[in-house]
Amino acid sequence: MFPGEARQIGVLRQWLSSLLPPCAARDDVIYVASELGTNAVLHTASGQGGSFEVEVTWSGPVVRVAVADGGALAGPRLVDDPLGQSGRGLLIVRSLAVRTGQRGDHRGRLIWADIAWDTAAAGPVVPDWREAAIGAGLASLAGRFRGVPAWFGRSTLQWWALAGGELVSAPSAAELGGVLDRLPGTPFTPMAEASGRARADAAGQRVSAAAR
Repeated sequence: MFPGEARQIGVLRQWLSSLLPPCAARDDVIYVASELGTNAVLHTASGQGGSFEVEVTWSGPVVRVAVADGGALAGPRLVDDPLGQSGRGLLIVRSLAVRTGQRGDHRGRLIWADIAWDTAAAGPVVPDWREAAIGAGLASLAGRFRGVPAWFGRSTLQWWALAGGELVSAPSAAELGGVLDRLPGTPFTPMAEASGRARADAAGQRVSAAAR
């Protein structure tokens, strides 16, 4: 999620450069994401004090770039007048993409594009340290909120949970826990009890390992 400011397009490019391995397709993905993000900032409510979200999903032969914005009176458009002064970047988006799609209205819009990806090349890399942090966050949430599905979205880089029929998200596991604390009806385990259970589980694992 990025604030709806033009300078955030550079931040978006840096994020994608760190997420994807160097190759020709990465340049195409970064270009497409930049154009869709710029379109959101310039032509939707995202650029009026709002924000826009970018999700990158790798699925074998394609990488999908999806940009959600704050909505606009006109429906989402990937191609404007090719002879006009604007919209040419979006024409290039269509030329680079295997397929594109869009939906939404003034309440919010989503535009996505699939970029061809060499299946012999590596996909997005999640560093080992992040995997360890994800595991710790999942364990903490599971200990505090019984029966509440929670997960880390590797494409959105956000934490998500489904509680009481409501889908909520936050940038970190700790912040997601705070959101769940405020939701009425969320099954909650006091921190002391959750901490005690975690210590007991760890002790059990050590005993089991010693027995083996």
